[in-house]
Amino acid sequence: MSRGVRLFIYQDAKGSITARKVINVSESEQYIQGVCTSSNALRTFRKDRILDDAVDDENINTKLEHYLSINPQPLTSSAYIRRRAPNLDGAPEVCFTGFKKDDKEDLIALANSFDMVVRSAVTSNLAFLCCGYNAGPKKIEKSRHQGVVVMSELQFREMLKTGEIPEEA
Repeated sequence: MSRGVRLFIYQDAKGSITARKVINVSESEQYIQGVCTSSNALRTFRKDRILDDAVDDENINTKLEHYLSINPQPLTSSAYIRRRAPNLDGAPEVCFTGFKKDDKEDLIALANSFDMVVRSAVTSNLAFLCCGYNAGPKKIEKSRHQGVVVMSELQFREMLKTGEIPEEA
């Protein structure tokens, strides 16, 4: 599922509130991913951290001013998100692509230690695609089209540690 543009007010894990304009949007149950126009880079946002949606640039600035003026407390961090869609074990599925053999084996062992199901291809229940330096664009595009969260190795490790996907790769 893919849409063109989405504007929203977002509060990150540190409590910072920002206005975001994201293009080439794809969504999963818990995440929105697309190209953030402020950084001109692919970013992933947790849906439960979106404070409000906006319809245009003027509307988003008004909403941003409102949320900054009331400065709400940071949202509580939820536990590690367990699944996008259930598989037989109910565990989240991850695929690693574009890594050297040894690096990939280390990542697979890490994912297994968190009870994740490791796939070698983009499947219908895939929740996360972790990309290395040599990731193929077709696999990334197919994943994004299916609403899979695409991330770097650093983002994957941070997600396992904190339950959140950092914006910076």
